[in-house]
Amino acid sequence: MLKIMRENLKNLKWILWFVVFIFVLLIFVDWGTGRLRGGSMEHVAARVAGIEISERDFLREVRQTDERLRSLYGQQYELIRSQLDLGQLALSNLINNALLVEQAKKLKLQVSDQELAERILSFPVFRKEDGSFVGEEIYARILAANQTTPEEFEAELREGLLIEKLQKVLRQGIVIPDAEVDREYRKRNENASFQLLFVTAERYFPSTQATEAEAKAYYDSHQSQFIHGEQIQLRYLLVDPVRLRQNMPVDEARVAEYYQSHLSEFQEPETVHARHILVRPEGDGEDAWRKAQERAMAVLRKAQAPGADFAALAKEFSEDPGSKESGGDLGWFERGRMVKEFEDAVFAMQPGEVKGPVRSQFGYHIILLEGKRPARQKPLSEVRDVIRFKLTEGLADAEASKRATALKEKITAGKLTTEEQWRGLADEVVSSNVTPFFSLDEGVVPGLGREPGFLEELKKAKEGFVGGPRRTPRGWVVYRVEKTRKAGQTPFAEAKDEAMEGARRLKALERLKAELAARRGEGLAKLAATYGVQVTPVKDHYRGTSIPGVGVAQVLEEAVFATPVGALTDVVVVGERGVALAQVEAKKVVTPAEVAAGREALRKSMVEDELQKLIDAMLAEAKRNQPMTLNRDLVERFKPAQG
Repeated sequence: MLKIMRENLKNLKWILWFVVFIFVLLIFVDWGTGRLRGGSMEHVAARVAGIEISERDFLREVRQTDERLRSLYGQQYELIRSQLDLGQLALSNLINNALLVEQAKKLKLQVSDQELAERILSFPVFRKEDGSFVGEEIYARILAANQTTPEEFEAELREGLLIEKLQKVLRQGIVIPDAEVDREYRKRNENASFQLLFVTAERYFPSTQATEAEAKAYYDSHQSQFIHGEQIQLRYLLVDPVRLRQNMPVDEARVAEYYQSHLSEFQEPETVHARHILVRPEGDGEDAWRKAQERAMAVLRKAQAPGADFAALAKEFSEDPGSKESGGDLGWFERGRMVKEFEDAVFAMQPGEVKGPVRSQFGYHIILLEGKRPARQKPLSEVRDVIRFKLTEGLADAEASKRATALKEKITAGKLTTEEQWRGLADEVVSSNVTPFFSLDEGVVPGLGREPGFLEELKKAKEGFVGGPRRTPRGWVVYRVEKTRKAGQTPFAEAKDEAMEGARRLKALERLKAELAARRGEGLAKLAATYGVQVTPVKDHYRGTSIPGVGVAQVLEEAVFATPVGALTDVVVVGERGVALAQVEAKKVVTPAEVAAGREALRKSMVEDELQKLIDAMLAEAKRNQPMTLNRDLVERFKPAQG
C-alpha cells in the first residue's frame, strides 16, 4: 500500500476530512482492560451471525460512539447520556458494519488499492505541509502511538469504503416522485390549531341493531377483515416526538456550531431553469431525422423572433407531453437530471438565450434558458431551521425513549391489560391506539409504518405479549398483542357476530354523524355538554401526527386544513371509532413556491431515510434466527445508571 502511495502521490485527489481526522485520533484510545477470564469468551465481546467482535474493537467503538454523540449534541449531551446504553449501541454498530461488508462482497463490490491510498492521504496527519506523504516510518509510528498497525488501520478504512459503495448502489435505486416529496413537505411544514369535539360510536352503539342482511353486506364490503393470512391486532401507546420537540429549544450557538462543522451538507450545485420545445422524428431513418430537424429550424426561427412568446410556441408545437401544457417549463434542475446532449447545451447558455436545434435520443430540442443559479454554499440564515429541527429531533427522540421505558414499567408492574387502563396513560404527548387486524407479511404496522426489527419481534410474539419500547417511523411505542388469528377465509357463518358488530357500529356512526350535522350550529361547548364529553384544544397539529384522544386521523386533519380560520369543519367519521367536529383557530400553510423551493433538499433527506430503511431490512434479514453469544459482564458495564 505504501508503495502505491509513493508511486501515485502526484495524481491523488486531496480531501480534507477534519471530522474523520478527529475520530482517527480518538478511536484508538482504550477505555480499560477488564476482561472475562476463562472460557471461550475471553477477549471477545460477542459472536453473532458468524461474526466475532473482539473486546478491543468493542471498547474502541464505545469510545467512538460516545465522542460522536458528544460532538453532535454539545453541552446538551449530558442531559441524555445517562439514558443511553453505550455498550449496546457500540456492539450493534460493529455487528451491523460487519454484515454490511459481507453484503457488499456478495454484490462483487471492491475497494482498489488506489482508492484506499486516496482515503489514507485524505487525513492531514499523514501529510507534510507541502501535501506529500509523511513516509513509511512516520506513518507506522503515528499508528503505533495509537496502538494499531498499518494493516489494522487499512483494513478498517477498506471496510468503511466498501460500506460507502454499498450505500451508493442502494441509493441509486431509490426514486421518490415529486408528488410524494410535496406531500411530505406539507406534512412537515403545515400545522393547525383547533378546538375538537370527538364523540365515540359507543354513544349509540348499544341501542343500535342490525339485520342479518346488513351484517352480510358489511361482511362483503370488508373482505380484508375476513380473508387473510395470519393476522394480529395491537394495542399501543405512542410517544409523539413532534409534541416533545415543541418543548426542546436549541440555542443559536449550537446551531452555528453544527453548521460550521457540517458545511458540506449545505452546498447547493449549479442549477438552471429552462423551457423547451421538442420536435420528434416521424420514423427511425435518417430521412425522418432530417425532416424533424427542418421542422425544428422553422420553430427556432419563430422562437428567436423579437417579442416571441416561447411558452405559447411550446403549447402549439412541442411534442413532449410532460411539459407541453405548461409551456415547455422544465423547472429548476441540476446536472445529472437531463440527457447529456441537452444538459451540455443548457448549462452553456445565458439567461434569455434561445438555442437549438439540439439533438438527443428523443428528438430535436429548442431551448430557452430562463434563469441560472451558480453553485454556492447556503448561508446559515437559510438552513437555520433545518439544523434546529435536526438537533431538536435527536433530543426529542431520547426523551421519547425515556418516557416509553417508564410506560412499559408501569404496564408491567400494574399488569395493565384493558383499554380503559391503557387509555388512562395517555396525555398531551402519549396517545392510546388500537390497530385493525393486519398481516405481518405486509411489512407495515398500520399507523406506525415500516420498521423491520419491530416486525421480526412481532412474528415471535404470542397473544397477550407486552413489548417495547420500540422506535418506529412515528415515534416510540409500547405495545400489547391484543388478538391473533390464523390464516384463511373466515366463512360468514363463523364471522357473523363480528360482521354484525361492524354493521351496528357503522349504523351508530351514521346516526351520530347526521345528528351532529343537524345540531352543528349550536357550537362546540353546547354540543359537548349534550354528549357528556370535553372539547379538546389541539395546538400546532402537524399533518400525519397523532391527535389527542383520536390518534392518527387523516380525514379529520384534511377537514381542518380545508376549513377557513374561525369556521367549523364538516362532521367527519373517523374510522369506525367515532365522529369529529372541529373549530379552526389558526393555520400555517405553505405556498406552491415554498414547496418548490424546498423540494430537492427534502428529496435528498427522504432518499437517505429510505436508504436507512433498506439497510435496516437487509440487516434484519441477515440476523434472522442467528444465535448470539454475549460477554455480558463486558457489555453491561456501559449500561445507563439506574434511578
